[in-house]
Amino acid sequence: MIIDGSRLIVKPRALGYEVCAFVGISLDHAHQYKMVVEKIDAIPEIVECHFTTGNFTFLVKMLCRDNQHLMDILINTLQNIPGISKTETFISLDQTVDREIKL
Repeated sequence: MIIDGSRLIVKPRALGYEVCAFVGISLDHAHQYKMVVEKIDAIPEIVECHFTTGNFTFLVKMLCRDNQHLMDILINTLQNIPGISKTETFISLDQTVDREIKL
């Protein structure tokens, strides 16, 4: 199968989400993977989660209203998930390329 569906693309800023951030997440132990993914999936501000190689177990993309909202989600939600040992946050200043695979 080449096409996996279709969807509408909503502009986050039109809904009041001004901050896009990427968060690298490290786990205490690899066996906590599934439980942590379930908790991450329950956070509506996280719009993507990737299981990665390298320094982090996961790389997530978050959309937040502002920096205060981002800080609140990081401190009071994400970093309180059992199994997460550390996070590193990168705030996107601008998205310079946005494209889908062209057939």
